[in-house]
Amino acid sequence: MKPLYRTFFGFTREPFTAELKADQILQTAEVTAVAERFDYAVNLGAIALVTGEVGSGKSTALRWALNRLHPSEFRPIWITACSGSILELYRLLSSELEMETATYSRATLLKFIRRQILELTDGRKQKPVLIIDEASLLRLEVFAELHTLTQFEGDSRPLLPIIFAGQNNLLDLLL
Repeated sequence: MKPLYRTFFGFTREPFTAELKADQILQTAEVTAVAERFDYAVNLGAIALVTGEVGSGKSTALRWALNRLHPSEFRPIWITACSGSILELYRLLSSELEMETATYSRATLLKFIRRQILELTDGRKQKPVLIIDEASLLRLEVFAELHTLTQFEGDSRPLLPIIFAGQNNLLDLLL
């Protein structure tokens, strides 16, 4: 049976599901603002922050912004954060980069990840974009070390933009 609100508004399907395709997302002022911040970070190879309450549309807005990037030029890397260590985050990232490794060494994982990022940028001519969703779950020590992923040739080659998305307390964690 079709719910009354769908009949009343003339909806043929549920309007606010997570299964919405990126091109079906309503482009509100908030979605556009997230996309502008996203574009700025991607173009500079910088680190950006998107915060909001639970269910406010952070992930949805980022999916919309990400969908606008050309797939032959960009390699999105989407990670849902956990409350684990930097080692766990590196292992998640390695998996998303399709790197098979059994190592539990942070230094070795970092070396492998950086090598894969260089292969993407220099070899395949793709710009990686790392999105860490639910970043408010990350430990402070993870933030303290995570910037090392962005250091290529000192700081002169900003190859890996990182977009953190999380609840409002994420800003408090970083201050």
